[in-house]
Amino acid sequence: MFWESLNGDLDPEAKTQLIDGTFFQFKCPHCGHECKVDYGMLYHDMAHQTMIYYVSENSVEEIQKLFSDKDGESGFLIPRYRKRIVTNQNALREKAIIFENELDDRVVELIKLLYLVDVQDKFPEVNIVEAYFLVLEGKYIIQFMGEKFLKTEIPLDLYKNVENNFAERLAAEEENQFMIDVKWANEFLKK
Repeated sequence: MFWESLNGDLDPEAKTQLIDGTFFQFKCPHCGHECKVDYGMLYHDMAHQTMIYYVSENSVEEIQKLFSDKDGESGFLIPRYRKRIVTNQNALREKAIIFENELDDRVVELIKLLYLVDVQDKFPEVNIVEAYFLVLEGKYIIQFMGEKFLKTEIPLDLYKNVENNFAERLAAEEENQFMIDVKWANEFLKK
């Protein structure tokens, strides 16, 4: 089954599959062949007032316009909702995990950036290309993907410290920032 939109509150089984990383696995009902499929979709989490749109790089600008609509014509004018745009499946899963755990993705991205810089300095041979946040057995984990996979546990109090230290600046951030990632974190820290 291919989804244009997934409402995690209406389909908790699909939400669980998204969070555990099996959502995009497809098994042919005729031959049993399994493969990973890749397609864009909107993930809606009413309980955590979040919409995450997974799109291709060339669709980002179009979705930013939809999310920025102030007239309500797009159907995305929903007060107090966090709206995010991601361009790969891992980022969609990561955002769903972050919001499911009632965390601020901006704080998570700041922490990821700090760890990413440290890991790249200590392990340059790994050539890290991505870093993703996970919650495993109640522990905050950052998984680094490159020529090797590395992971590290984030102390729970570090999240609170970063959140508190940047609270004022984060509160002043514009609402229409839909792509919250390591690039965003880097720009935020330069301000």
